[in-house]
Amino acid sequence: MKTRNTRPLIRPASFLGAVCTLAALLNPAAPAFAAAYSMAEADTQIVGALVPFRVRYEDTLAAVAEAQGLGWRELVDANPDVDPWLPGDGTQITLPTKYILPSGPREGVVINVSEFRLYYYPPGTNLVVTFPVGLGRLDFPTPLVNTTIRTAVPNPSWSPGPTARAEHAARGTPLPAVVPPGPDNPMGSMAIVLGIPSYFIHGTNQPFAVGQTASLGCIRMYDHHVETLAEMTRRGTPVRIVNEPYKVGWRDGELYVEIHEDIYGMTKPGELEERVRAATDGRGVRIDWSALEALAEKPSGVPTRI
Repeated sequence: MKTRNTRPLIRPASFLGAVCTLAALLNPAAPAFAAAYSMAEADTQIVGALVPFRVRYEDTLAAVAEAQGLGWRELVDANPDVDPWLPGDGTQITLPTKYILPSGPREGVVINVSEFRLYYYPPGTNLVVTFPVGLGRLDFPTPLVNTTIRTAVPNPSWSPGPTARAEHAARGTPLPAVVPPGPDNPMGSMAIVLGIPSYFIHGTNQPFAVGQTASLGCIRMYDHHVETLAEMTRRGTPVRIVNEPYKVGWRDGELYVEIHEDIYGMTKPGELEERVRAATDGRGVRIDWSALEALAEKPSGVPTRI
């Protein structure tokens, strides 16, 4: 996949201005641009909280996910007993806005593919900003790599690669050599160019794809989210793409586990147990292993106290 109209990344005068745009999260009725959380302590492992939300008669979970800045799959997984297409007027659902932070360095951009979520750690702050993402299809998985941001492309053109051209031709909808910016362009309003060829973090003309495996490997975001991310980051920002279906963290002396489906089938047997044992080493706590096994059988993506 190629883009045109490349220009340097937008650089805000101050990060505070970008954070102000995230205040919509405080009003559940307003569209959420992102979620910004304070890491009050250096060893903060869990941020956010689960939020109750009552749907209206015209709502679907897809519509709620987009309006609340969430991805499709995380909202469905967190509400397994709710019909995603006809949840029912007045039905109370849970917005899964509580997160165990991924392991590893807290710098730059971290994308956890099993979670369909991106975390950004703004330099010089104690904040983490998080967005839902869409990922590569099972036959074109998003690669697990360490790379950097090179630049950003507002209103990008799209030069389809051989796979996209062949698939569209087989469906009877052949593509031109270059798809200009606009509603037919799958890259949306902004593309962030990574330091690995042919892969981007970009917007989308199909918001429903956020929270799903639908691309040829690129990372999709809601247009207003990728624009915000482009404003906050700069050339050289590190990007680390990981696969952590099992996350474990402590808050207020209690151990929580967050389990997601291993969409690309990359984890090794026993990894969940290893992470729990590592987190409890030397603490003298008892784990209900049968309860943990039950959680693993039906991953909700919601941090659960064990």
